[in-house]
Amino acid sequence: MIIEGDTIVDEHGHEDLQHFSSGFLVGCYFDDLEKKSIPWHWHEEMETGIVMEGMVMLHTPKQEWTLQKGDGFFINSGMLHEMKSCQEGPCKVRILAFHPRLVGTEENSIFWEKYVRPVLEHPEIESLRLDQDLQSARRDLIEASWLSCRNEEYGYESQVRENLTRLLLLIGDGRPQMLMENAEKYRRYNERTKQMLTFIKRHFGEELSVRDIADSASISESECLRCFRKILDTSPIAYLKTYRLQRAAELLETTSRKVSDIAAQCGFGEMSYFAKSFREIYRCTPSQYRSRT
Repeated sequence: MIIEGDTIVDEHGHEDLQHFSSGFLVGCYFDDLEKKSIPWHWHEEMETGIVMEGMVMLHTPKQEWTLQKGDGFFINSGMLHEMKSCQEGPCKVRILAFHPRLVGTEENSIFWEKYVRPVLEHPEIESLRLDQDLQSARRDLIEASWLSCRNEEYGYESQVRENLTRLLLLIGDGRPQMLMENAEKYRRYNERTKQMLTFIKRHFGEELSVRDIADSASISESECLRCFRKILDTSPIAYLKTYRLQRAAELLETTSRKVSDIAAQCGFGEMSYFAKSFREIYRCTPSQYRSRT
């Protein structure tokens, strides 16, 4: 089954992947990034897909990829990532999300230890750009898997599992099982940032300071700033502002509430500042944005 429309991200920053068929650990999606970008989020599932129209910016903490029509991509399990259109016009992406257990069966199995774990723990595999020409074999496996999920012919689950297993083998092939010298420190930054993003998404409408955000992860303000800079390449306050504007845009699109009420609900105390900030991101006033959607 194909889930069409915007990818759903819950209040904790986790993508809603509850569309898996019973017992089959694969979700199949079709996202239109012209309508709405996919904000920073994470999930246990690995994610792969193909750009069908437009140009896409895929961003993980240490990597940034510009994907053209026909390019594929891979995002590792548990990795913070965002995805958005790079230009005006149609921008559509086919996406598959699959749990590592689909290939590894269970932790400590030979499949997990030999083929899944090396990819999960490899420091260079946050995400990958799968060029349509140079990496056509990987791209073909993604396309075949997505089409199998769409058609749902008898035995498609077996075909999808085989294709995604082969994809993971190609991704991990020839990569040494290495660890970064600062791998533990980086994982700590990553986990702390996730905690703070969860806090922001729960309390974005309230008056928040860097101290409040840092306290949510039981760290100092300087460590909070360091985490955001190293993982998201931004500051906690800049991220908070962007997230508030994203939520305001959603409310403008899905409700008929007054613009001033939406601004207040999303943490903007002054209407003039809200309007100015909104225009910087969406290139129009809040009222104009509502009339376009």
